[in-house]
Amino acid sequence: MLPPAPRTNPRTRDRTGAAVLLYLETDVSIDTMTLESPDAADDTLRVRANKLDLLERLADDLAHEIKNPLHSMVINLEVLKRRVARAVGESDDMQRNFAVLSGELERVNRRIELLLRLSRPGRGAETTTLRDLTEELMELIQLEARHREATVDFRPGEGATRVFVPREPTRQVILNLVLDALDAAGPGSTMSIVLEESEGSAVLSVETTGAGTEPSAESAERVAVSRHLAEKMGGRVECGAAGTRVLKVPLAR
Repeated sequence: MLPPAPRTNPRTRDRTGAAVLLYLETDVSIDTMTLESPDAADDTLRVRANKLDLLERLADDLAHEIKNPLHSMVINLEVLKRRVARAVGESDDMQRNFAVLSGELERVNRRIELLLRLSRPGRGAETTTLRDLTEELMELIQLEARHREATVDFRPGEGATRVFVPREPTRQVILNLVLDALDAAGPGSTMSIVLEESEGSAVLSVETTGAGTEPSAESAERVAVSRHLAEKMGGRVECGAAGTRVLKVPLAR
């Protein structure tokens, strides 16, 4: 058995590993998950929990260090655009170039904001909707789908059904179900994310069409973690025979 994972001192963090942001995972909740498991599996969970603890502590500072020069770049780009326009005027090509630069900076900023949302500690339950939580993750979901040569069909329906849940664990469950579906999907597959209300619950269903792969050990772990987190918020996770993954959360009172 490994000893409990130590918590690092925030003042002694290593600020040199910017690439650490790329390894931020969402399979295991550090502070909210306690699973009974054999010794080997328990050791694995502790190692992963320690890794996530380190990444969580680093991610916020690293993201802010990226955002500061990024904000400066946006401001200086606008200044440069005005000076060039006064000096030589703006041609169509020049306007397109400035638009590309501005758009790319905004795209980077959105990705950083997403990483910050995923890494920030939980604040407890609050009133929200599964649509809002899913849309917060949609850029990341689309990115993962492109990497797997799959497409996403998001059908939010009415989308206004209110639930009372902690945002971070709920986003973690949604990501687990989506990534599990994408991992099982083959190239050319379509993943559908459908939101609806049924029998006093807000329901999120994830399903893929097209050839896929057999479930892996990692898939079983994701489902186990997702079920645990869903049960803690009063909901449940179900996996259908056809590969459908479903999150059900009681409606807010």
